[in-house]
Amino acid sequence: MVRVVGELDISHEDEVRAELRRAVESDGDGIVVDLTECAFIDSSGVRALLLGYEAQREETDEDSLLAVAAESEQILRILTVMGVDKVIPVRPSVDKAIAEIQG
Repeated sequence: MVRVVGELDISHEDEVRAELRRAVESDGDGIVVDLTECAFIDSSGVRALLLGYEAQREETDEDSLLAVAAESEQILRILTVMGVDKVIPVRPSVDKAIAEIQG
């Protein structure tokens, strides 16, 4: 689980990318990116998510072992408008994101 609290923007992109890389390298069961307490995401944050997804795919050759949990309508709208939900499963809660990666 990679949990983001506050903002996921250019000032936090490197930190989140590093956390996702560590999660990919250490967890074969899947990764949930918990954005339920994230108040804001910009294109740098979206980039961090997509790069984490790419790293996970390269490591495991699996398509669905990374999911995002987001409750905020604003965050969900940004992820939808930017097409993230077409690549990474985006679910409205952590439990639903966990269920997604567990199949």
